[in-house]
Amino acid sequence: MSGIVWLSVDGLSEGIEKKFPLTIASTQIRQDAEGRYCLNDLHKASGGMGSDQPAFFMRRSTTKALIAELSSSANSQTLNPVSQVLGKGLEQGTYVVKELVYAYAI
Repeated sequence: MSGIVWLSVDGLSEGIEKKFPLTIASTQIRQDAEGRYCLNDLHKASGGMGSDQPAFFMRRSTTKALIAELSSSANSQTLNPVSQVLGKGLEQGTYVVKELVYAYAI
């Protein structure tokens, strides 16, 4: 995932991040209604290497620990850090909060 430049798009309003259009390497990064970013789009923008698939990232023990920490934090009492949309066509994918996006990029 090297070579991706992230812009700060923080805009918290009542605990929910505002949605801002984000495009990386000509790939539009989708966001769900709560402002989480689509890991599948980020994977595509990074070149789509098989070893960097979102499913592998989500299975890592460090990722699971970070999700647990984010889930127990005060900021996530109303927002689940991960949302998986299955079988919904263009909306399908794994959506995560920005902290998990940063971890995925590393």
